[in-house]
Amino acid sequence: MRNKSKIKRLAVLLVLCSYVLCSCALSGCGMAESANAEENGTESVAGTGTEGGVTILDVSDMFSNRDREIGYDESECVRIVLQGNTAQADSQDVKIAGNVVTVTAAGSYLISGTLKGQLVVQAGKEDKIQLILDGVSISCESSAALYVEQADKVFVTTAAGSENSLETTGEYVAIDDHNIDGAIHARDDITFNGEGSLKVSSAVGHGIVCKNDLVISGGDYEISAGKHGLQGKDSVRIANGNLVINAGTDGIHSGNDEDETVGFTYIAGGNITLAAGDDGIHSDTQLVIAGGSIQVTQSYEGLEGASIEIVDGEISVRAADDGVNAAGGNDGSGGEKRDGFGGDPFAANANNAIIISGGKITVDADGDGIDSNGNFYVNAGEVLVYGPTNGGNGALDYNGEAVISGGVVIALGASQMAENFGAASGQCSMLVNVSGMKAAGTAVELRDASGAVLLSCVAEKSYNSVVLSCGDIQVGQTYTVIMGDETMEVEMTETIYGNGMGFGHGGGFDRGNPDYGNPNHGNFDHKDFDREGMEPGGPRPEGGFKDRGKLGNSDGNIPSFPDGEPPELPQGAGPGDEEPLPNET
Repeated sequence: MRNKSKIKRLAVLLVLCSYVLCSCALSGCGMAESANAEENGTESVAGTGTEGGVTILDVSDMFSNRDREIGYDESECVRIVLQGNTAQADSQDVKIAGNVVTVTAAGSYLISGTLKGQLVVQAGKEDKIQLILDGVSISCESSAALYVEQADKVFVTTAAGSENSLETTGEYVAIDDHNIDGAIHARDDITFNGEGSLKVSSAVGHGIVCKNDLVISGGDYEISAGKHGLQGKDSVRIANGNLVINAGTDGIHSGNDEDETVGFTYIAGGNITLAAGDDGIHSDTQLVIAGGSIQVTQSYEGLEGASIEIVDGEISVRAADDGVNAAGGNDGSGGEKRDGFGGDPFAANANNAIIISGGKITVDADGDGIDSNGNFYVNAGEVLVYGPTNGGNGALDYNGEAVISGGVVIALGASQMAENFGAASGQCSMLVNVSGMKAAGTAVELRDASGAVLLSCVAEKSYNSVVLSCGDIQVGQTYTVIMGDETMEVEMTETIYGNGMGFGHGGGFDRGNPDYGNPNHGNFDHKDFDREGMEPGGPRPEGGFKDRGKLGNSDGNIPSFPDGEPPELPQGAGPGDEEPLPNET
């Protein structure tokens, strides 16, 4: 929906830049805090690179070598055997008091068995601890099953083939001066990895809570929570793994009310399926998706952050309100207070932007499909929006400028608030409206003068407006847009055809336009998304979207960068990097 909140000022961390500024952001900009800062003795610094006025996050060192290290030597591990209401351990570094087992020093701990109680880490501030779960089941009635009270960093490794579970079954009762409210609650950095599985559940609280940086670099996870599924105060970083999350509020949440320079989410890989009562993924500052598969099957708002950048990955979002929303801050989209009264509700916020530079994105939203309270940029990738059927929202919505320079966009929705890309775009775009709503299941096609199909899809919802953009649309050419039983000829006399009839820049009331008020005046673009047989919010059919146009490689894939390859990132930029990374000590 349109800007309803007074956005918190975005101070920083930097997001993986789109190809147009990659070389600048990676070579000339200040570096944000890295995951290896403790090894290098560096401090967090603000970056200076920007994209559309929004600072860019350096992701060159999001995951350390040890974050991904899952090996261990059993002969050097301290063994802890859980035994119902007590436990046994072969080291003085493990304290056992009834059903509370406390790890007090650095080292690797191999844990097995069942406990009705609590596992606590209460070590030195410089201690790094590895907890290897090998058939562990811990159930705590009134506090966290795993509580990291103090350490430098904790690594939770699931042993290969093992099945593990950590749960809180009831209401949380205070055991110290800290607000413990997750089945796993860490007051310091925590990393999850391994080759086993872990179930985490909390009926009334959060699943996994981290008061610093929460990292997942591998393993299989099933998380069920009455509140947030994953919550990182400074950041949530996911490099790999398989996650199924069911959450009463946000599926993944990152936010820090005390420091506006943190509170970001970075996803570089993995397979994530989540259903949420509020936001699917929420970041108070920046949300960056650079790879992986993400399916938001249920949410109030699908993806939300002050700025959102999508560089790669396959993303499917089902939302009762906005699908992808650059609004920023803890705006309480699902019921918390919004403080957006007063001022101009349609004014662009310089801290907000949506930047799409690759990937395959499908949005099914009852509110705005893609909504930026600032600017909106599409540089590459494939975007398919099944937008609102009501006239109070649009498939595309922005308060600043909307610029498309590459990629493919098909956005279907209601015409009343429909918006097209703006005149600054380097790629042609069409917005075409019809007077009556077309039923779900109606095909949309774009054909060139020879009759070749450049773009097509089958609507999953009713619509009477469509925005189409792709590299095959050229100024001076005439195209045919087919929407069900209606056919329209579109002559591209300039880059943008159809300004729309909604509020907002580039798509607002344009009474100077000779086609203003003409229901057939709109925009249509370049690519063929074959969505037949795909359920809303469900997985894409094998092969994904099919490109019948000329944009992209011979196999139909669209490159994210001009030369077909992403720019070389610094050592350790993402999962799968074969170069050696510095080890944590």
